[in-house]
Amino acid sequence: MFAKIGSVFAVGLVLGTVGCSAAGESVGGDAVEIASTSAHFETFVGKDGKTYFDLVAGNGQNVLRSQGYASATGAKRGVLSVVRNGSNPAQFVLKEATDATWYFDLTAANHEIIGTSQMYVSKSDAERGELTVQALIMLIGETPEVAAAPHQARFEVFTGEDKKFYFHLRAGNGEIVLGSQGYTTKASAVSGVQSVQSNGTNDARWTVFQAIDGEWGIRLEAGNHKTIGAGELYVSQSNANAGIDTIEGLLGETLPVVQ
Repeated sequence: MFAKIGSVFAVGLVLGTVGCSAAGESVGGDAVEIASTSAHFETFVGKDGKTYFDLVAGNGQNVLRSQGYASATGAKRGVLSVVRNGSNPAQFVLKEATDATWYFDLTAANHEIIGTSQMYVSKSDAERGELTVQALIMLIGETPEVAAAPHQARFEVFTGEDKKFYFHLRAGNGEIVLGSQGYTTKASAVSGVQSVQSNGTNDARWTVFQAIDGEWGIRLEAGNHKTIGAGELYVSQSNANAGIDTIEGLLGETLPVVQ
């Protein structure tokens, strides 16, 4: 669900714990494990013509998304603001959505939101996500890598910090538009991809819900009502519905699964 997104093509992430892992970075008194130092920022252009960026962990998980910027230059300034503020616990604001999932905003010194997390199944997962972002920012340092997101519509399967397997759906513009829950095996995650493909074009399988601050979220459920995919937050219910339409269009294509 990342920062109050107005684009109908700015959706999607994971309903589990954040995906970084391995030992030793201490932030706020808690040990936060980081998979590698290869975390970086990805930029993409939304359907609204604005430029967004994601903070992507070393294993490929998107852990923070920006607001929209009028230009790529503005987005890069936003990246620097994340770097300046992202290691400070005081700049994070934890929030609960109306469906009992959790997320957090990263704010600048003027209290402007400069990044928003994925949605988490529990408050403790969201709090760990905050610590993970702080640790990643500390590892990245003052000269962050900023690259264009890969422009290929596809599913990507990866391992989270909890050693479970996750997948997300990437759109043709590089944006990550849907994310999964955690699975105990890679084979189960791949089966989850297949479940998204079979259920995601059925309007009845989608739920649109109101979070807070007037924002709206989306999730995809299987026939047994189990959540198999979740999206970002939108500034309006109509934008959330349009986001579902966009994802359904992607699922109408034959997409590769990158593991």
